[in-house]
Amino acid sequence: MAATDHSRSEAAKQRRQDQLQRWLGSETDRTRSEARELSSGSGTRRAKVRFAQGAVFMAACSAGDREEVAVLLRQGADINHANIDGLTALHQACIDENAEMVQFLVESGSDVNRGDNEGWTPLHAAASCGFIQIAKYLIEHGAHVGAVNSEGELPLDVATEDAMERLLKGEIKKQGIDVDKARKEEERIMLQDATAVLAGGGTLTPHPNTKATALHVAAAKGYIEVLKVLLQCRVDVDSRDSDGWTPLHAAAHWGQEEVCSLLADNMCDMGAINNVVSAEKHASHPYANNPPLT
Repeated sequence: MAATDHSRSEAAKQRRQDQLQRWLGSETDRTRSEARELSSGSGTRRAKVRFAQGAVFMAACSAGDREEVAVLLRQGADINHANIDGLTALHQACIDENAEMVQFLVESGSDVNRGDNEGWTPLHAAASCGFIQIAKYLIEHGAHVGAVNSEGELPLDVATEDAMERLLKGEIKKQGIDVDKARKEEERIMLQDATAVLAGGGTLTPHPNTKATALHVAAAKGYIEVLKVLLQCRVDVDSRDSDGWTPLHAAAHWGQEEVCSLLADNMCDMGAINNVVSAEKHASHPYANNPPLT
């Protein structure tokens, strides 16, 4: 068990670094930097019209400018706007350890349980960074300690400091949460949704940012029963996400041999080529611009 906890801790630290790397140079970061550079000159406000309102809103939040944030909200800015990685202003305030902005956003109606593209909630972010006061505040305002990210991890699993672990374990015990059941919740919900579609009572839509389908997720995670039902629904076995990955790319990348066999049996394209992607994504997607199986 100790080895498993250590592995989760190391993985959490790596993902934290990945998140920070994605943030640097993002549109929101550039907006914040440019606003700061222009603040000493004229035309500060006018320059921002080049950026989408969502990016301007997130930049203002990250800069801690509550006055501007309030103005943007009155002008109709979406408080739960997410960037390309699915991060909201509340996620970023947690990562920046900006407790005042966290409180301002929550009091203004920010969704405390909104997940990013990888299912990380603001509480996951605070837990992974070790910001215990922010974590306590989020929990007091409805953050789910049993929320699971796309890797099946609770905030407890990505916590790297003893004090944070004690806080989260205490809340889990207090709320009577079954952690093993919580980790399997995504698979249960996906099977329920897929069964509903098969019965003609539901629809499946790709992720709004990544364009990954339910078949991509089931393939990557080895959700065999979900996959079988989806295939009975006659979903597109060669559907592509925003990087051009098919479900077979996902299954091959994450070593899901049984999934690969099932997809092959259902006549998937064994030679599908994905998109040319950035060097950063290439490092995390070793099958980039290559067939899924070679």
